[in-house]
Amino acid sequence: MKNQNQTQYFPKLIPFRKEEKWGFSDRAKNIIIPLIYDQTYPFIDNVALVRVEDKYGLISSSGETLIPIIHNDGETVIDEAFDKGWRNMVPGNFHPKIPIEVIKEIEAIKEFFDGIAPFKKNNKWGLITEEGEELLPPTYDDIKSIENENWPFVDNGKYGLLSKTGALIIDARYDEARGFSNGQAACREGANWGVINLDGEWVVTPQFSELGELRDGLSAAQKDGLYGFINEKGTVVIDFQFQYALDFDNGACAIFQDEYVYFIDTQGKKISDSYIRMFGPDEECFMHVVKDDTWGLVKPDGTFLLPIQYDLPKAMGQVIQTIERGRIPIKKGALLGYANYKGEEVVEPKYCTIDPYCEDLSLVSVLDPKLNFDNTIETIEATGSISGVFNFGFIDASGKEIVPPKYVHARRFEGGLAFVKNANFQSGYITYDGTEYFM
Repeated sequence: MKNQNQTQYFPKLIPFRKEEKWGFSDRAKNIIIPLIYDQTYPFIDNVALVRVEDKYGLISSSGETLIPIIHNDGETVIDEAFDKGWRNMVPGNFHPKIPIEVIKEIEAIKEFFDGIAPFKKNNKWGLITEEGEELLPPTYDDIKSIENENWPFVDNGKYGLLSKTGALIIDARYDEARGFSNGQAACREGANWGVINLDGEWVVTPQFSELGELRDGLSAAQKDGLYGFINEKGTVVIDFQFQYALDFDNGACAIFQDEYVYFIDTQGKKISDSYIRMFGPDEECFMHVVKDDTWGLVKPDGTFLLPIQYDLPKAMGQVIQTIERGRIPIKKGALLGYANYKGEEVVEPKYCTIDPYCEDLSLVSVLDPKLNFDNTIETIEATGSISGVFNFGFIDASGKEIVPPKYVHARRFEGGLAFVKNANFQSGYITYDGTEYFM
């Protein structure tokens, strides 16, 4: 359920197509860069990829050629742009505040947390801010993803822990280490896990093949292939008996047994029905579960984000796991829509396909009644696969059709623009309100 970008963009220059030639116009469709190309692509950081016949190059927002249109593919052009220091124009760049001269010296940057991220330079890792300030110079062999506001790091094959800003908390002495929680951290020595305190002393000696985080006074632990639960002193509170267990959350814990999941309390008592686990847990620990051929979404504490009341798609590709804008994809019969966190339907299930919200709009489709003949959404459901001819459009979070389903092909919005193809097989870009920049 990793978040898509919900920021909306309003580009000043838009790829514009007239018949077979492309250029750029402003939002009012005044031509700014002449229609002399065979394809133009959206601007990123004031440079845009263009194509003439089968060759690619880069132009500026004034129409100046920056990289000659002589390359066989767009990737080669992007590589040359990177070599020239134009880091910000590369699609997928998430570090626009870091100065170019700093970026050019960096070999890699991991995911930011509260404005801080591990970065690699000269084959060593340190910590850097979103503005490019080095909080910790490149020092260690690796810095892992942050856990509970601690950065596990690796030095000469051993793990230690850093504070969020890079201060040394525990020096590198363990075979693996996780962040502190409630003054304790799980660490591995050899094949076994134990628990240390803030001084690096063992409070639970290494004896478990796996060890979870201390939650509600209990940690999930694995021994001899089975999971149970220990307290902060290492005393076994719930015997080793489960195939797999998550961490406790608000007094409840998910237990996996074969293909089923159910929940227990801190005494080890079962407090829920057993459900078939379809997907999850994901990054937020939501699980898609099924009972009696209906589907719902359960939280780590055993309460339901979405009640078990929706149909299970035979076409697994229709099960969309991404939740955006507080909208959960749902299915009734053969049709898809959205519910909110209360289980209320906010977008009526009436679409063949739906796409996660991106830039505040969801790409949806309906069957084209003129081209499907005897094929219906019900026959598609019966075959267990998505097929047919669809018309695509876009809806907002309330379900309002901002762009009616009328395109035979469409991609999700990116940077304020979506690429579409109409029934006459004319293709080009549209803006959020459905304005077409092609004719």
